[in-house]
Amino acid sequence: MTLKSKNKYLYRMTPEKIEKLFWIVLIAWVLLRTVLLGAQLTGNTDLQYAERVRRYFSDENIAMGRQYALSGFWVKSLYGFAYVGLLLVLIRSGFFSKAFDRITQATGTGLLRNELAFTVFTLAFLQLVALPYAYYMGFLRESAMGFSNLTSFGWLIKFFKSSMLSIFLETSGILILLWVLKSFSETWVFIVPVVMGVFSLMITILFPILITPLFYEQKPLEAGEFKEKLLEISARSGLKVDEIYVIDESRYSKHTNAYFTGVGPFRRIVLYDNLIKSHTPDEAALIFAHEAGHWRHNHVAKGLSLGFLAMIALGLILKFSFPYLASVKWFGLRDLASSANLPFFLLAVMIFQLFTAPIESQISQYMERQADRAALELTGLKEVYVEAEKRLAIDNKSDLLPSPLRVFWLYSHPPALERIELADSFEKQ
Repeated sequence: MTLKSKNKYLYRMTPEKIEKLFWIVLIAWVLLRTVLLGAQLTGNTDLQYAERVRRYFSDENIAMGRQYALSGFWVKSLYGFAYVGLLLVLIRSGFFSKAFDRITQATGTGLLRNELAFTVFTLAFLQLVALPYAYYMGFLRESAMGFSNLTSFGWLIKFFKSSMLSIFLETSGILILLWVLKSFSETWVFIVPVVMGVFSLMITILFPILITPLFYEQKPLEAGEFKEKLLEISARSGLKVDEIYVIDESRYSKHTNAYFTGVGPFRRIVLYDNLIKSHTPDEAALIFAHEAGHWRHNHVAKGLSLGFLAMIALGLILKFSFPYLASVKWFGLRDLASSANLPFFLLAVMIFQLFTAPIESQISQYMERQADRAALELTGLKEVYVEAEKRLAIDNKSDLLPSPLRVFWLYSHPPALERIELADSFEKQ
């Protein structure tokens, strides 16, 4: 197709055609989400896979994992469609456009006036819409499955604290984005990734220092043989660690985990107190070694770099498509650098993310496999690693028979069986 014919074709993209294309994409999203939900409901029906799982887990473990995976299934299924439907109705009816105009009349125009006020209004409104679902899934479901250590009031306090923090961080990011769009109207495609990359880097650095203490009591791991073992693993991996931290997850739940955060000199590994209580020292050390593997392979920095490239790609797509999208009046789009566009873009991102989810999930799974292999290389304790993975899966009631489609499309970590079989077949180089 020549440039002339291509431009002629694009010129023929009328608002009616753009709207029709939007409905086609939305229908495709509904069908894809329905297929993925159906896959969750059926799980893995491969009998040979089930037999491999039974080499390590009992039928009771399998049943508990399936029960937890399907707990609240219909609520989750219907909520996802209802949330998108509500957002669509509110956009199409002009609810958000009218709210933007009223806020502008009350505050005047400006980045720290109507743009700030409408952003906070939209994000707070959507948090309140999500509250009943979050309460059901985050408190009632977790309590019924024996995980929650919170009272109903305690859960609400945590939810509102998380919501306020989320609104603050998201609003800050959106205002920075709008400022770049207003200030660099011609070159924003390449400036936005740099500025937002720096913003993401700052959040990553500040997360363990300022954000974690808002929710947890964070203490250095007590001195002793266990700590020395972990420091030895760190040294073996070539990493300098001054402190290893423990957070009191037990005040909220019975889940066990560990995680790695930060970049450069601000990197740190954090253990849940539940992990230390429910695992043997060797098992907990192996889980620590997995997190050291993330550190060893510099996964946070790589994730930020991939995010930078993704933002360039999204910026180019937005620059190309925005004039066509803005031609459909009920989308409610104003100037590119306007917070009035936020509701439609939130809807678009929710739809778009489901189609691109396999890219993120496969990158994440690849990094998790790297960290698993690093843990085995650093310790050589493959039998203990198998036991640690088994205990993690049982304690967290992991779905031991997940659908292969959902694993490929949505999982950030390989399923428990794959991680165990990796350890079983591992031979130290």
